[in-house]
Amino acid sequence: MSPVSSGRPVLRLVPITDPTVAVTGPGWRQDAACRGLDTELFFPVDDRAASVEPPRRVCRGCPVRAACLADVLATEDPARRFGITGGTTPAERRTLHRAGLTITTAPATTVPTAGGDVA
Repeated sequence: MSPVSSGRPVLRLVPITDPTVAVTGPGWRQDAACRGLDTELFFPVDDRAASVEPPRRVCRGCPVRAACLADVLATEDPARRFGITGGTTPAERRTLHRAGLTITTAPATTVPTAGGDVA
């Protein structure tokens, strides 16, 4: 079972090669909080806090946020990062990708966290 804080999964930064990160197929999309929402919400016109907060609010309560972010980090073209995915901006995903990190909800039992919890 995933650790939970305030009713939401606790997300931890881990190396992309962390064996506790579950490799999932596209089935996670069925449970995504954004499913059925207008996709335009996730492509704000700029990176100001007021612009990115509405989609982040959706992602924050999403039960498959870790799978979403892991998927985008594994498949996104680094030259074409757009929109809010897994609660992150393109700049944040660039930083995670360069550092070789992703997020997981797996308990910290086998591999120590690299950077702590992510809100």
